[in-house]
Amino acid sequence: MRQRVRVPRGWLVAAVVLAVAAGTACGSSNGSTNPGLTPAELVGTYDMASLTLGTSPPLVPPEATGTLALTTSTYNVTLNLPSGTQTDSGTWTVNGHNWTQTSSVQAIQEQGTVSLSHDTLTVDLNAAGTAISTVWVKQP
Repeated sequence: MRQRVRVPRGWLVAAVVLAVAAGTACGSSNGSTNPGLTPAELVGTYDMASLTLGTSPPLVPPEATGTLALTTSTYNVTLNLPSGTQTDSGTWTVNGHNWTQTSSVQAIQEQGTVSLSHDTLTVDLNAAGTAISTVWVKQP
């Protein structure tokens, strides 16, 4: 019997946002890992490709979908999960390969690591003791 990992919804949404944004912070759309990216280079809208919580199998479309929108300093994310729709928004900053995001909806601040290959972002972090990995693809 599989045991489900339970993460509070607020942590999950914040962690997914962090994962997405952090992913964009570590590279450009050509696959490089230039640590000197600016917030202006990260502006865009991204679609969720997968979300993995702990050792559970990944959630992928159509089971779970999501969208992340980044401006030079703010984010908005919507996640359509089997448990329901979750939204969050707030501010973000990038420093080299380090991403920091602060939710305007919840009292949560997160940091994480990320890799970028072309327009595919992979973000790994830990929220409330649970490993979270999120993959996002930038919309054209």
